[in-house]
Amino acid sequence: MAPRLIWTILAGYFVVAVLLTGVQLVYEYRMVTQKLAEDVGNLGRTFSPGLTDALWRFNTDALKGILAGMEQITIVTGVEVKDDRDLRMGAVGRIAGETGESWNVGRDGTLSPSTNPWFGAPFSRRFPLVYVDENGGRHPVGSFTVYSDRALIVDHLKRTVAIILVNSLVKILILGVMFAYVIRRMVGRPLAQIDAFVRDIDADKLAGKPLVLTAGGQTELHALAATLNKTVERLRGAFAENDVLIESMREMNSTLLTKVSERTQELKRLAETDLLTGLANRRRLDEALDREIAKARREGTALSVILGDIDHFKAINDRHGHKLGDAVLVAFAEILRQDLRPRDTLGRWGGEEFMLICPATELEAARDIAETIRLRIAQTPLPVVGCRTCSFGTAMLAPQESADELVGRADAALYRSKHLGRNRVAISA
Repeated sequence: MAPRLIWTILAGYFVVAVLLTGVQLVYEYRMVTQKLAEDVGNLGRTFSPGLTDALWRFNTDALKGILAGMEQITIVTGVEVKDDRDLRMGAVGRIAGETGESWNVGRDGTLSPSTNPWFGAPFSRRFPLVYVDENGGRHPVGSFTVYSDRALIVDHLKRTVAIILVNSLVKILILGVMFAYVIRRMVGRPLAQIDAFVRDIDADKLAGKPLVLTAGGQTELHALAATLNKTVERLRGAFAENDVLIESMREMNSTLLTKVSERTQELKRLAETDLLTGLANRRRLDEALDREIAKARREGTALSVILGDIDHFKAINDRHGHKLGDAVLVAFAEILRQDLRPRDTLGRWGGEEFMLICPATELEAARDIAETIRLRIAQTPLPVVGCRTCSFGTAMLAPQESADELVGRADAALYRSKHLGRNRVAISA
C-alpha cells in the first residue's frame, strides 16, 4: 500500500508539473507566435514599397533581387508575388498551392512538391501592393505573400522544455525519498494492521478482540480503527435481523412472481389482439392459420379462408376523417362477430381488411357464410355513413399448398369481386 501511495503522490506531482509546464509552454508559444506574426507584418511594411515599384515598372531584375534578399531572412521560408490578375510574377522558397499543398520553388522558377516537417505547418500573410502616383492616384498592382514556419517556434521552446523537465525530475527524486520514510512509518504499518483486522472479520468471529493500532498519536487511521470497531458491533445486530429480512424477501418474491405471471399473460393477450376492434391481429391470424392447416392435413378435413372489406372505405376516411373511419371498422367487426362458429377464427388482417378462418368447411359452405355476412352488413346501418356494401373473396386449402398461397388466392378472389363491381362474393376454385 505504502509504495503505491508514494508512487501515486509522485505521479500526481509529475502530472501537475507537466500540466503547469504545458500551460507555460502554451503561453510561451502564444507570445512567440505573436512576435513572429509582428515580424512578418514588419516585413510587409518594409518590402511593400520596393515590390510595388518593381511591379509598376515591370522591373523583373529588381523583383528577383528583393525576393532573394527576403529569402535570407531567418523567419521567411517562402515569398510569392502576384500581379493584379492574380498571376505569379515571382516566388522563392516554400509556398502553398491553390488547394493548400506545399511546393518548393527552384532557381529557375519551377515548382516541385514539398512536405512539411514535424510541427512545421506553414502559415502565411498576404499584403496588397498599391502604387501611388504623383497626383495621389492609387493603382493596385498586385500582392505578395510571406510564408513562415511554426517549426521556428518549436525550436525556440525546446530549451525551455528541457530545463523544466530536469527541474521536475530532481524534485520528484527528493520528494520520493522523503515520502517513502514518512508514509511507510505513519501510513504503511497502520494500514497493514487494519487490512489484517478486516480480513479476519467473519460472521463467526464478530466477538473477537477490537482493533488497536501500535502506531502512536491520534491520526485519521486511528479514527478509522475506532469506526471499524463500531461497525463490527453493528454487524452483530445486523446479522440477528437478517433472518427476518430474508423471510420477508421470500414472501415478496413469491408475490412478485405471481404478478409477473399475470402481467405476462396480459401482455400476451395484447400482443395477439387488434387494439381497435378487439379481434385477433395479424400475428394471431398467422399462427391460427398455420395451426389449422396442419390439423386439416392431419385429419383429412377441408379448410377455407374468407377475406373481406368495406367497399369505398377510403372515401369514408377522406370525407369524414380517420376517427369516424375507426368507428366504422369497430361496428363492422361487431357485425362479423354475429353467428360466429366456435371453431372459426375472426381477425383484422390489416387496414380495413378482415379474415375469417373456417376449419372443416368446404368452399361452397364458406361462400354461403360470406354471402350471409354480406347481406347482413348491407342491411345494418354503420355510424354516420349508414348502410354500406362489402366484398369478399374465399379460397379452400389445396393439397401441398402453403398458408401464403392460400391467402394469396383468397386475396385474388377479393380483388376479382372488386373488379366485377363490388358488393359480391368471389371464390377461388
